[in-house]
Amino acid sequence: MRNSMTCLSAVLFASCGTAHAADIARPPAADPIAALNWTGFYLGAHLGAGFGTTKVDNPYGPSIYGDTVRVPKALAGLQAGYNWQAPGTAWVLGVEADASALDADGTDTCLAYSGQFVSANCRVREHVLGTLTGRIGHAFGSQGRSLMYVKGGAAFLTSDLTMTTNAVDYLNRPAAELKETRWGWTVGAGIEHALSSGWAVRAEYDYADFGTRGIDSPNGGFLQIPSNPNSLIDTLGAPTRARQDAHLIKLGLNYYFGRTGVTAESAALLPVKAPAARPWSAWQFDVGARYWYSHGRYQNDLTLNTITPQQEHLVSRLTYESEGHSGEVFWRIDSPRKLFVKGFAGGGGLVAGKMNDEDWFPTDPDFAAAYSNTYHGKVTGTIAYATLDAGIDLLGNSNGKIGVFAGYNFYRDRKDAFGCQQIALVGLPSPCSVAFPTTQIAISQHEDWHSLRIGANGSFTVAPGARLALDAAYLPYTHIAALDVHHNRTDVANKDSPAWGVGQGVQLEAILTYDVTPRFNVGVGGRYWAMWATDVLTAGFGSPVPTQLLPIRVERYGSFLQASYKFDVR
Repeated sequence: MRNSMTCLSAVLFASCGTAHAADIARPPAADPIAALNWTGFYLGAHLGAGFGTTKVDNPYGPSIYGDTVRVPKALAGLQAGYNWQAPGTAWVLGVEADASALDADGTDTCLAYSGQFVSANCRVREHVLGTLTGRIGHAFGSQGRSLMYVKGGAAFLTSDLTMTTNAVDYLNRPAAELKETRWGWTVGAGIEHALSSGWAVRAEYDYADFGTRGIDSPNGGFLQIPSNPNSLIDTLGAPTRARQDAHLIKLGLNYYFGRTGVTAESAALLPVKAPAARPWSAWQFDVGARYWYSHGRYQNDLTLNTITPQQEHLVSRLTYESEGHSGEVFWRIDSPRKLFVKGFAGGGGLVAGKMNDEDWFPTDPDFAAAYSNTYHGKVTGTIAYATLDAGIDLLGNSNGKIGVFAGYNFYRDRKDAFGCQQIALVGLPSPCSVAFPTTQIAISQHEDWHSLRIGANGSFTVAPGARLALDAAYLPYTHIAALDVHHNRTDVANKDSPAWGVGQGVQLEAILTYDVTPRFNVGVGGRYWAMWATDVLTAGFGSPVPTQLLPIRVERYGSFLQASYKFDVR
């Protein structure tokens, strides 16, 4: 997905003032500062990120594991609408339509009700999301330049859901598919700030629910006698349902046609100050520190071979979940010509977590298992990361601004899973049927991600001393180098399985800061990262050549606290 924003130039100047004196003749009074009126048509663009789930019902009974496909998404699109501000009040009514192109991909295990049943791989891909909503808001702040609003209405989503029976035995078995445009409802809330009479920047959160739709599960297989490959029989699919929803955060820029009322500061497209008398005059440096508490999820899907169209048929899947604590330093340098450089670097530890190792080998002569799932109750490790961006502020004034940037992100994750317990073939001969403790290492996973970032950054004042900033970046190219180590495999000479490939991703950050002093501020924020690489090869257990495809999906998200100090060079 490629995104671009086109901004029109709008520079509006006015003057205002008041003069008053006592017991002397007054000059003609100047017009009072006019409040901004939000009435009018607008057109704009947005960039953002989201997260959703597709929950699949199991028609055969309660599932051992799975049934919820996590779908991270990058989005970019356009919006258009009309506002009407009631005369003499701060209340604003409006209608809006928007549409977003999506880059979204997620998988999970479905239908795993028994260790003797060959369960399925569910994959969700999303393409377009749109809404038609009504809005009600209240203008506030200096000259009524800020608008807080809520919205609600209809939403649609174009997406694909496929359910594919796993294992090599079902390679030629057709998948169940649901490809359609689904309608549902949406609610949301946001804050918009006028940079000038024409331009306004906004931050918005939306939730959308697309209800449930029917789908028939694919034909599968059942191992009548555990561990006996000759007892595998075919089973028929059954009607079931899938429900989809989405959480979205957007950074947007609107242009209002024919609106008047702002007479204080105005904003211009690509404003550039005159050269300073001293080279470093009017430069601004911000530096600070953060503590990030995060949760992470790593998933790799081991396919049958290196043929991309067959990557939805799996033989194994590893899913890690982890909890982390990290510290980082961050900085931003703003030049008088509106160019900026920003970044951060940090690292920390993974202190808790779990891992599930799933396998599908119903006709393996040495160990026939329709579905094996081993639970590893302890995950620890480390993370390290760094980001560097360069960009330009397109529009802005002292109360708000919006800019675009390009940059680079590095993310490293090292984790070990300990312990092992079988949860699908309980009481049957199988891996970890005799559990071992969490003091014993089972599997290690290492990965390095290198990503290109393109995005937008906006900030505006929401209350005296308080400022909201939103940073949204799409990762059009990300490269992963990974290593999987199965420490307890005694049937292979080399326990290492390297992997490498490319994909896409999204990164989002929202921060609310408060100025304790003009130079020192504190803040609280949230961060969401997701990368998905579906074009990945692995060389299993020391093979000199690639043996299989290994799509990899990663998320890390959480909240942080920060403090920073501002240096001005005058």
